[in-house]
Amino acid sequence: MSPIESPATVPAATPHLHSSPGPSPGASIQFNPASFRAVLLVLWVLLFVTWSQFMLIAPLLPRISIRLDVPEMHLGWLISGYGISMGVCTLLWGPISDRLGRRRLLTLAGMLMTLVLFAHWWATSFTSMLVMRVLSGAIAGALTTGTLAAVGDYIPPSHRGWATGWIISGFAAGQIVGIPAGVFLSGFMDDRLPFVLLGLVMVGATWLTWRLLPRLDPAPSIAWATMILDYRRYLSSPRLLAACGVGVCVFGGMGLFIPFFPLWMERSLMLSSQDVAWVFSAGGVAVVFSSVVLGRLSDRIGRQGLIVFGSLGVGVFMLASPLLAHWPVGAFPLFALIMGCAAARGSAFRALQTELVPPGDLGRYLSLSAAFENMGYAAGGAMSGWLFVAFGFSAVAASAAVTGLVILILVRIFLQPQ
Repeated sequence: MSPIESPATVPAATPHLHSSPGPSPGASIQFNPASFRAVLLVLWVLLFVTWSQFMLIAPLLPRISIRLDVPEMHLGWLISGYGISMGVCTLLWGPISDRLGRRRLLTLAGMLMTLVLFAHWWATSFTSMLVMRVLSGAIAGALTTGTLAAVGDYIPPSHRGWATGWIISGFAAGQIVGIPAGVFLSGFMDDRLPFVLLGLVMVGATWLTWRLLPRLDPAPSIAWATMILDYRRYLSSPRLLAACGVGVCVFGGMGLFIPFFPLWMERSLMLSSQDVAWVFSAGGVAVVFSSVVLGRLSDRIGRQGLIVFGSLGVGVFMLASPLLAHWPVGAFPLFALIMGCAAARGSAFRALQTELVPPGDLGRYLSLSAAFENMGYAAGGAMSGWLFVAFGFSAVAASAAVTGLVILILVRIFLQPQ
């Protein structure tokens, strides 16, 4: 078994880790294989819940529209509000993460997300539902950024593609299990029930975070003025700015395509809501395979090539999606191909991000990048509603495909290995 396949061969990412509960803060412990597996388990569960509540909203939009009597044009704001909130708040969560440490931040964010998911039950109007999604986005920024920054903290560079692939499979599990189960429960009872049940899962995820995630030695305190200067420094670097641009296109393209794909499948392909959920589940299976296998491949062949390959595949398959009108059952394999390519570029892109800046800057840089990414997702969601109503789904698919071309250009010009 090669080093990449066996966690037991992974060297210590940080020489001094503290386990809590366990030794006192002054006592250091060796980062052993059990600690390695515990870190991956915690991060996986956190992303499973975060991704499930994020992705679940798209298949539920038709039912939410009926329950709340919302025009189609406005449905995109449930996506955009989430993205805008996540983008803005992530700028704050990154520096806070560097100050508090990943363990404390992720525990706090887990508790807050639990409360917000429970509060979805009282979302009885479009305004209250939008508020719940905005709050969810604000907290998801902490969970996503803190989780990805933890990869840079705990995992050595030689294994980050492999580890990131496994963690991203938590996203996929949300599609495979969370979305079909959520759609089934929403049809059986209420479209708010899946969010409440995910809140229960987040209770367990929060406990695991506090109990199992090792605690790093506290980082030096950084003044807010210094953080702002750091943001300016990142934006003045063409390489780092181009990486942010790649993130905008990755999320913007998915923000364009995902929200109205379920509605189009129900109306044009005559698929039921549960069929649509299984389409998303098929995409989740592809994400598991692609993120784990190809994430490990990026450790060997390089991140840039996999980002280009994945972006090309996403663009081509999105562009072909309107042809499903002639073969509705093809939605299952086509969406699996889209999500598989997206996961390939996603795992490689996340691993590349952790290598662009020193470890001490990672939380702040990832928070800045995530802010751009989620603004891109918000813009894509808002534009998607207008394009869908004005020009139809073909315009949505074509616009989403163009983002893949922009990624190819940015990677080719600015992000080649140095």
